[in-house]
Amino acid sequence: MTPEQAYQTVQQTLYVLAPEILLVAVAIVMMTASPFVKVARKHWCALAAAALAAAVMVLSATRHVDPDVYAASAINDAFSFYVRLFVLLSGFIMLGLAHREPPEGRAAEFFGSFLMLEAGTMLTASSNDLILLFVGLELVSIPTYLWLYLSRRSAATREATTKYFFLSIFASALTLYGMTFLYGAAGTTNLKALGALTASSIPYFPNMSLGILAVVFVMGGLCFRIAAVPLHFYAPDVYQASPLPVTAMLSWVPKVVGSAAMIRVLTAVLASRQMGDPLVHKVVILCWIIAVATMTLGNMVGLLQTDLKRLLAYSSIAHAGYIMVGITAAFAGGEKGIAFYHGVEAVLFYLVAYAFMTLGAFGLIQALQTRDGRPATSIYDLSGAGWSNRIPAFGLTICLLSLLGFPPMAGFLGKFQIFSAAFAAVEGPEAFSLQLLAVIGMLNAAVGAFYYLRIIVLMYLGEPAEPLTAVGGWPVALATATCAVMSILVTIASEPISRACHEAAVASNARPAAAIELPPPGTATAAVAPPAIRVARD
Repeated sequence: MTPEQAYQTVQQTLYVLAPEILLVAVAIVMMTASPFVKVARKHWCALAAAALAAAVMVLSATRHVDPDVYAASAINDAFSFYVRLFVLLSGFIMLGLAHREPPEGRAAEFFGSFLMLEAGTMLTASSNDLILLFVGLELVSIPTYLWLYLSRRSAATREATTKYFFLSIFASALTLYGMTFLYGAAGTTNLKALGALTASSIPYFPNMSLGILAVVFVMGGLCFRIAAVPLHFYAPDVYQASPLPVTAMLSWVPKVVGSAAMIRVLTAVLASRQMGDPLVHKVVILCWIIAVATMTLGNMVGLLQTDLKRLLAYSSIAHAGYIMVGITAAFAGGEKGIAFYHGVEAVLFYLVAYAFMTLGAFGLIQALQTRDGRPATSIYDLSGAGWSNRIPAFGLTICLLSLLGFPPMAGFLGKFQIFSAAFAAVEGPEAFSLQLLAVIGMLNAAVGAFYYLRIIVLMYLGEPAEPLTAVGGWPVALATATCAVMSILVTIASEPISRACHEAAVASNARPAAAIELPPPGTATAAVAPPAIRVARD
C-alpha cells in the first residue's frame, strides 16, 4: 500500500467513526464541565439526546464512505450502518426511561457514561479489527460499571456493581485470550482478511486444537455479554439490585454487543466453511449445547420466580438461548452460505423485536408505583392493575405477549425466523440436530409462556393489591408507548426491517476479491509465516 493509499484509508476510517467520536467528545465535555457548571439534570439529559440526534445525522451523512476492507480498522457496510442506526434510535428510549434516575449532582457523569456506552456498542458493530473490536467491548463495559454505581445508591446496588465488575473483567480476559489464538493462527487482526483466509484452500488453522481454543475462549467471553450459559449466573442478582432503568439497559445493550461481536469475529469468519468442515462441526455442537442449556435453564427457573426483576432476568437468559439458536444456524452454513444469511438475519430481526418488548416491559413496570413511592417489585404487586391502571397495564400486556411470542406480536415473528433458520440451516444427516434444536426452542417458548401469562392473569383477574399510580412523566410515557406500538408494528410492517436485516447479513459475510500471497518457497520462514492478503484490483 502506497503512502497516499494509507492516508486515504485513515481518513475514510475517521469518517466512518465520526458518530462514535462525536458521542465520546460530548461525553468528555459533559464530565469535564460538571464540577464547574451547575446545570439541572433535565438539561444534561437533553444534551445527551441532542448528541444522539446529531450522531444519527452524521451517520447518515457518512453512509457511503467505503474504506478498503483489507486495510481499514472500521468498515461502513450495511451491517455496521443498520446496527449503529438502531442502537442510536433505541438510545432515545433508554434516555426516556432514565431521565429522572440519577441524583442531580451525578447527572452529567451518568448521561456522559450513557453516551460512551452507546459509542462502544456502535464501535463493536463497525469494527473490522480484533483490537478495535476489543476496545469497543471495553467501551461498553466501563461505562456500564459507572451506570450501575452513579444511579441511586444502596448497599444492594454496590454489591451488584462489584459482581458485574469482576465477572466482566474475567469475561474480557477470556475474549482477549481467544483473540490471541486467532491472531497467532492467521497472522492478522483484520477480520475480513481472516474470512478471506478461511474461504481459501489454504488452512489458516493448521492445528485444529488452535481453532477450537480460539472459538471456545471468544465464545465464553461473549456468552457473558448476552447472559448465556455458563456465564449467566450474575444476571438475577445484578438485575434485582439495580434500578429499573439500569436493568432495562442491561437486558438490551449487552445482547446487541455480544451478538454483533459473535457475528463479526466468529460466524462471518467461519461461515464460508460447510457443516462438513471438522472445525465448524465442533463449533456447531458447542453452540447447540449452549443454546439448549440457556433456553432450558432460563425458562425452568423463571417458572419459580415471583420477584419481577429476577423473573425478567431469567427471561433475558432464555432469550439469550433463542439468539444462540440463530447463531448456531449461522455457524452451520449451508449451500452457498444461504443458511448463514438466514441465521444472521434472524438474530438481527430478533434483536430489534427484543429491544421493544424488553425495554417496554421494564419501562411500564418502572412507571407503576405505590402511593408512597415504592416501585412494584413482586408480580403480586401488579394484581388488579388491569382495572386500576388500564393504559399502563394494557401496554405491559402487549410487551409480555410479545416476549412470550404470541401472534401477531413482534416476538412471534422473531421466534419464527429464529426457528426457521435452524430448520433451513443444512440438509442431509446433519440437519436432524438443527431441527431438534428448533423443536427444543419451540417447547421452551411454550414453557416460558406460563410466567408471562401469570402476570397478565394477575393484572386482570387477581384480587386488587395496594393501589398503584403511574409516574415518570411524559418521557417515560412516550418511551413505553413507542415500545408497545412497535411491538405490534414490527410484525405488521416487517418488510423494511427484514430487508435491512438481510442486507446487513449479506454484508457481514461479504469479502471483496483478494489474492493470498504465500512466503516464497524454500525460505526459512515459509513453513511458519502466515499468508498475506492483497486486494485483487482491476
